[in-house]
Amino acid sequence: MSQTDAPWLEQKRVVIIVNPGSHNTLKRKRRQQLDAWLRAEGWTVEWADTTAPGEATSIASRAATGGAPLVLVCGGDGTLNEAINGLAGSESAVGIIPAGTVNLWARELGIKRRKPLVALKQAITGERRRVDLGRAGQRYFLSMASYGIDAAVTAEVSHRLKGIVGAAAYAIASFREALRFRSNEFTLDMDGEQLQVRVLMVIASNTREYAGITQITPEAIVDDGLLDVRVFEGHGRVNIALHALRVLFRLHRRSKKVHFRRVRRLAMRGETAMPLQVDGDFRPESAAEVVCVPRALWVVVPRGFTSPMFSPPQDH
Repeated sequence: MSQTDAPWLEQKRVVIIVNPGSHNTLKRKRRQQLDAWLRAEGWTVEWADTTAPGEATSIASRAATGGAPLVLVCGGDGTLNEAINGLAGSESAVGIIPAGTVNLWARELGIKRRKPLVALKQAITGERRRVDLGRAGQRYFLSMASYGIDAAVTAEVSHRLKGIVGAAAYAIASFREALRFRSNEFTLDMDGEQLQVRVLMVIASNTREYAGITQITPEAIVDDGLLDVRVFEGHGRVNIALHALRVLFRLHRRSKKVHFRRVRRLAMRGETAMPLQVDGDFRPESAAEVVCVPRALWVVVPRGFTSPMFSPPQDH
């Protein structure tokens, strides 16, 4: 892809969505630096601060409807998720200026946090690529949808604590939840194959990074039309602890209590609904079905970026 294939280089127009409440968000001085650099290079810049949950979706949707070729998100995984729910199916591309607690997508692309000007330049000079999205119910996700204890932990994390201690807030919530979470019996339908197990966690991933410390689905390919599903079975705190250690040391793929499939569709049936988190944010409404939506989103990656997470160039 040549530089002229990136339409924002012709229009020099960008919309930047900022979540002021994100951990490590842009400070005023840094924002002024980015704005001055863009305008000196001849760019038209629209800054849009979010003021309430879900607002990034409507901002991104308006940007796409208005023909903005490039939308940059300065926030965490949750803000990025909101933005892609406004951009899915459009011709606008999304890039990232990392902020937030972890920011898995930035890690996947090797974009450094705390260097916003570098991230901005990487986006401006970057390449467009089509990627798949997952959809849990009506909610799109770029990285993952996760059911069970993982989602229960996410529900317990205090946003105030996240803002103070960052990712350590999850460790605190994980300890509390491990003492009380219990599995339930579920029948999983994965592209027509039935699996009946007591489920501690089900993760349907489109990408590889998990929690910024390990990879649960290191085989995932973001543009193959499939989701990588891992099912962790077991009962209570002992199994939870063992699974946590396996994941931390990347030994879970060898366990007989961890099942793996690559699927287009995952459906779940049980007597109770499992808690659900999507791209790191707890969803108050669960969803009984997850599907892959192929090539649903344009993303911006640094020019020349290579990763086994993407299919070879001839397959795009």
